[in-house]
Amino acid sequence: MFLLLITILLLLTAGCDFKDIDRRIFVVAMGIDPGEKEGNLKVSLKLAVPQGDITKIDEKMQILTEESYSISEALRMMKSRVEKELDYVHCKSIIMGEKLAEKDIRHVMDWAVRRRDIQLILNFGVGRPEALKVLNIKPQSEHIPSNSLIMAMSGEGTESPFIASVYSYQLMKNVFEVGIDPTLPIIESQGTEQFLINKLALLDKQKIRLILSPDETRLFNLLTRRELRTNLPAHYKGGMYQYYTEDTSASYRIFTPEEGKPYIQYKVKLLGILEENSSQDIVTHQVLQQLSKAGGEELKEGIEKLLVKIQRSGLDPFGWGLRYASRHFNNDTEMRDWKAIYPKLEFKTLVDVDIKYSGMIK
Repeated sequence: MFLLLITILLLLTAGCDFKDIDRRIFVVAMGIDPGEKEGNLKVSLKLAVPQGDITKIDEKMQILTEESYSISEALRMMKSRVEKELDYVHCKSIIMGEKLAEKDIRHVMDWAVRRRDIQLILNFGVGRPEALKVLNIKPQSEHIPSNSLIMAMSGEGTESPFIASVYSYQLMKNVFEVGIDPTLPIIESQGTEQFLINKLALLDKQKIRLILSPDETRLFNLLTRRELRTNLPAHYKGGMYQYYTEDTSASYRIFTPEEGKPYIQYKVKLLGILEENSSQDIVTHQVLQQLSKAGGEELKEGIEKLLVKIQRSGLDPFGWGLRYASRHFNNDTEMRDWKAIYPKLEFKTLVDVDIKYSGMIK
């Protein structure tokens, strides 16, 4: 009798909502811009249409755009414009238009982290001049829709010293964490076949406040990432030299002496290989030592200029305040003390550049 009852219940159970792959369209990237109507958002989806034939070189791509007062409503309206189910499990990038990021990013970020079928490891970026133009880019080398953008932003493809990847969980943490401010890479559209990612936007908890130049972005990445692969200049006796960094590391400490000004001391170490020599002089061991010294002085000057520029903006993308709070534990006063200390900080940078090899020429 019990087995019969179980059988009847199973027969009455409704089927699941699973849909075959040929009934799905995959959303691979999303762009969000301000709408034409005040308060509206223009939501754009870049879709990859499965072909079902692995021998096909190019996948079909489609872009849907809808304007609404909310992101969720815009997506619901888009479902009536396609014959297949929109699937977001492969969405790897959300691009916010620059005009939107200059006003407020929190609405878009909040929606992305709440959405149950969007991963917390998708990349966030700022599209210039707008997100839709970035989504429309299709490089000639791209065979899978939006794959070039995904690989560039995630670091799975190119290892550019100018790209700073920001995942959604990192953005969420830095927006709500006290003592650190969020950053976002800027993606510039250059026609319909090329994009450029070499600048970094620094935000307060709400919007863009400062944009770093390409050289400043590289130095920012040098201070926040280990083993940054890049080239840096060294000028010596009227000649221009470039060295490639094999290994890099950066660390810092915050000092608050009872007498004297508080300061942050950075220690930066680089191991490099000489890559370019404009003087055509013979490079000896002594010359390498002089180049290391000259390169270290140039790097020190650039780093300190960047740190002062960020300090004057009032932003803290490095998390100095978070570091200070972790070593001066007092929930009632620690952040108030830090806000009083921050504008007075001085920066001391110790740079150790070691150019050990002269390249393939001995």
